[in-house]
Amino acid sequence: MKATILKTLISLLLILPSLLAVSLFSQAAEARILVSNKPLALIAAATYPADQIDILVPDGMSPHDYSLRPSDIIRIRQADKVLWAGDHVEPYLAKFAKQKSKTEWLDATELMQTLGLYGSDPHVWLSPELAIAISERITAWNPISLEQATKDHQAFANTLNKLVTSSKTQLAPLKHSGFFVFHQAYDYWFQAIDIKQLGAFTLSPERKPGARHVQKMRNQLQNKEVRCVLSEPQFSPALIDTVVNGLTIHRGELDPLAGKSVLTKTAYIDWLSDMTKTLAECLK
Repeated sequence: MKATILKTLISLLLILPSLLAVSLFSQAAEARILVSNKPLALIAAATYPADQIDILVPDGMSPHDYSLRPSDIIRIRQADKVLWAGDHVEPYLAKFAKQKSKTEWLDATELMQTLGLYGSDPHVWLSPELAIAISERITAWNPISLEQATKDHQAFANTLNKLVTSSKTQLAPLKHSGFFVFHQAYDYWFQAIDIKQLGAFTLSPERKPGARHVQKMRNQLQNKEVRCVLSEPQFSPALIDTVVNGLTIHRGELDPLAGKSVLTKTAYIDWLSDMTKTLAECLK
């Protein structure tokens, strides 16, 4: 009897480390991160398992004026790691980021300022240099394989740099063609690919443009200084329709929030590549 019990105890002691290892691996493999908006989530997905990334702001909603729901607050407080854009564009997260907790917060704007890359445009996720820096830091969060995540980061950085170079080449013959964007959201991407918009209908979607500004844009369109006008899917095209009414102007659409993108390792690069294609087609 005692011998049987002893054998059982020995067997359990031998099995216990294996069971513990399996349990710890399972917990690590299920480690989830919370990302404030879709574009930042695309960057994270380059090195982090896409099915373990939760996005706070739903598709179709702007991070500029989002109102947190009670369920969002629970997700924030339960998160181990959070990637966000910073309090200048997502002020509703600022108080949570400042609270003392075990949650690790990665502030994209703060990182951009540290790197000396920040300008006046709050849409920092459209900076290729910042995207590479974020990807490098997210690599360290990978719960399954740091080695594979490092390889994924290197592939992401190399492919993104190649996209910047190819986009410059593709748009170089068209860079002197004027174009308008709906709002000033693309400065970092346009700077990277060496192209510049002639104007924006509004600096921020929350601010309506003044009559003088609208008339100036109408005059530029009439004088054929502008070849292309780009709208955004999150906002009504009524303002643009009014300004271009009766004029033959190429139209296109850019989405600074990547609403149609699905989280994959190449989603961020595919999104920026589509922007280049849209610009090229609209400016021809």
